[in-house]
Order: sequence, then C-alpha cells, then structure tokens
Amino acid sequence: MLAERIKCDTVVIGAGSAGIEAFRQAQKAGSDCILVVSEVQGLSAKRKAEIPTSILMSAGLSMHRAKRMHSYGIETTGEVSYDTTKVLQNLRVSRTRSSSEVLSFMYKIPLDKLLMGKAAFIDQHSLSVNDQVVIFKSAVICTGSSPRVTFEQSRLPGILNVDRFFDQDMLPKSAAVFGSSSQGLLLGQALSYLGVEVMVFGQQRLWELTDEDVLQEAKQLLKERFSLVLDSFITSIEADSNGYAIYYLEDKFENFIHSDTVVAATGRFPNVAGMNLQDIGIKLARSGHILVDEKTLQTSVPHIFAAGDVVHEIQSTTLAQAEGRIAGDNAAHFPALRPEQAQPVRIHIVYTDPVLAMVGASLQELLKRSESSGQQFVTGKVRMDDFAYRARHEEEGIICLYVDSRSHALLGAELCGSGADHIAQFLAMAIQKQFKAEDLANFVFYHMSCESVIGEACRRALQQL
Repeated sequence: MLAERIKCDTVVIGAGSAGIEAFRQAQKAGSDCILVVSEVQGLSAKRKAEIPTSILMSAGLSMHRAKRMHSYGIETTGEVSYDTTKVLQNLRVSRTRSSSEVLSFMYKIPLDKLLMGKAAFIDQHSLSVNDQVVIFKSAVICTGSSPRVTFEQSRLPGILNVDRFFDQDMLPKSAAVFGSSSQGLLLGQALSYLGVEVMVFGQQRLWELTDEDVLQEAKQLLKERFSLVLDSFITSIEADSNGYAIYYLEDKFENFIHSDTVVAATGRFPNVAGMNLQDIGIKLARSGHILVDEKTLQTSVPHIFAAGDVVHEIQSTTLAQAEGRIAGDNAAHFPALRPEQAQPVRIHIVYTDPVLAMVGASLQELLKRSESSGQQFVTGKVRMDDFAYRARHEEEGIICLYVDSRSHALLGAELCGSGADHIAQFLAMAIQKQFKAEDLANFVFYHMSCESVIGEACRRALQQL
C-alpha cells in the first residue's frame, strides 16, 4: 500500500513555544503550512520545565518570606503552621492557564493541516509521519528537548526526571536532586523553602558561571539556604521499600542520607533521535543540538531551519518564541532571508534566591579574547551591600561588570544577588545600545533601585582605566 502524499510550502515539526510561533509566522507570510506534532512534544517549557519550576519557586519564596518577617520587626502573635498539600495541585492549575492560549490556537488548526506522529526525514524535501509522506519546500524543526538521565540513574526503580516530578499529587517529605543545572538549583531550593528535606548534589562549576568571585558568592549564599553538596562522589544508591539509601563521599568522609524521592536534574538533551537529520546533511553539535546561523536560524541545509531548545540548552519560553517567529518567517520567504537576531545580547537568568545572571560576554570568553587578540578589559566589582540592599535586608551578592579598556564599551557581566534579573536586563539593553561606562557612571539611578549598583560598578571600572 502506497503512503499518502501531502504537499505544502512549509512544514513545522514540533508544537512547543517555538513551533507554534514558527507555524503562526509562516502562515501569516502566506505560506501553506502543515504542523507535525509528536505525542512526546509540545509545551515542554510551559508544562514541564521552565514555567512550572518558576511557579514552584514562587510558592517557596512566599513561604520563605513569611518566615523572615521578624527581620523587619514584625512578630506573629500565635503559632503559625503551613499546609503544602495543595501546592502541586495549584501549580498544575497555573500552568494550564499558561498553556491555554497555545492549546486554543492548536484546536483552531484544520485537521488536514495538523499531523500527529513522529517525523523522520526521507530526503531534503520530504519526511514521513506514520503512513503519510509530506513533500515540502521549506521546513522548521522545533522538536524541543527532554530531561537527561544518566545510565546509573535510569536503573533506579521509580526515579523521577524533572518533567515527571510535576505530575505527582503531593510534595515528597524528602528529596535528593542530582544536578546543579538551572532547573536542579531552582527545584532544590523551591522544595527546601516549602519544607521538604532536600539534598542537591552538583558540580563545583555551578550553572554556567565562569567568574570565580561570583561563583564563590553564589555557592556560599545558596549553601546557607539549602543543602548543596558539590563535587561529591556517590558510592551507592540503593532502593528500599521506603525510598532510597544514598551513600556519598565528601571531604574524604563517607556520608549517608535516606530520601523518599530521587530527581534527575542534570540538564536536557535535544529531541532529534530518529529524525535522520545527519543523513540529509544537517550538521549537529557534539551535544546533539542542531547548528544554525544565529541571525537566520538556517541549518546546514539551506531551506531547513531550527529554533528553540533543539538549537541550544538554554530554556526560555520568550527566546524560543522569538526564534520561532524568525525561523517561520525565513522559511516562508526562502530563499529571500530576513536576518534578525532573536537575542542580540545574550542574557541568562536563574531565579534562585539570590538570583544568578549572566549578560553579554562571560569572563571566560573575554579572557580567551584577550589571549587571542590582545584586546584588554577591566572589571568593575561591587558587593551588593549599600543602603538600598540594607533597607530590604538583602545586603549580599556581587556584580562583576566587564568594560573594554580602549573603547570603554560595556562587554558583559556576571552577577549574583537580589534583583540580578532586573540589573542583567538593563545591562543587556545598555550593551545593545552601545552605551559606554561613562554613560552609566553619570546616570542618576533612583536610590532604592537595585540597578543603582550598575553606576558604582562603572565608576570602579573607570578608576582602573
């Protein structure tokens, strides 16, 4: 029996944040589109990753702040207790609202434009979906990512990855979280703030920080807030009737904990298996992510584009949507490309307490640049302990701002502290607009704003010049 053949201008594979935007944009540009949806794809960030983890952290922060009221001179008049049995139920309601707009859009797509199944490329202009063959002029790959679980972890019965964790009915009494990725740190701290007995096992190099001053500050502050064990060696994990017995070496001593739940949070990998990408000439990075041109999102096969988590490991709904729009537009207009960078200045944020952030070039990248080209830079380092932070009882954290020695242009920053997300986004805009250190050193920041630390960092950088 011959497979049914369907022709279209543009096929979009994947219905997550990037895929929906790519489909929308391609249709808007007048392209005849087909959307391919796998059962394991769609809305990963909104339903299982970035959004639910952030909601859980918000709940944890609310509880943590309530317990810190005494620092402001506010005392409770009676015994205060907390019931967290409905936290995950509330989380699922919130994430449903977050994803309802996308789902309502999908329900409006005509059935002949929506295919359910796993896509695999046959050649550069056709792919199979179950018993159907789609013939296309251009394509956009937005298949997202899945949580990474090591071989040793996969052998444990009942282990949860970060996606499956949010499908539980109730919070566990205790949890061991493996991974100091952004999601591992967020999940571990959120659970700790919600009263769960948590141990997070990670590496010395927290998240993606490269500046040793910021890294050490982050380690110290996070360790004060929840149990964080770095660079330990797991000697044994044994499942029993009540959970898991975990033995690990730290500082040459063997330690033991018992945990109800084990969560694998060591990062994510792109969903590209079985798609035959390399067979049709699409180049992949060693991590498995699809290599693309940053401004067009074009792969090594000119009429095929890719966007979202399948391109990089940074999970961000807004970035995925922006990339989806660019990829969909270029696919619809191919070969007339419209270069546009979704994120002209890189910005990464982890909403832990305190917030971790990176903007522009990292210290490691600048050191490599200096070695190869001789371009020098200086660092404006400021501890976040001035009046604005003292008034909020948040006088901790650090910002390291990097400034070009010759042009005085802002190059990037790494930071850890309260309001680091606001500071990083302000700096990203300043770098994009090509502000110099003098511009921000002389800018009058409102005295109670967290951004006021930027002015001091610029002044300290200029002093070195």
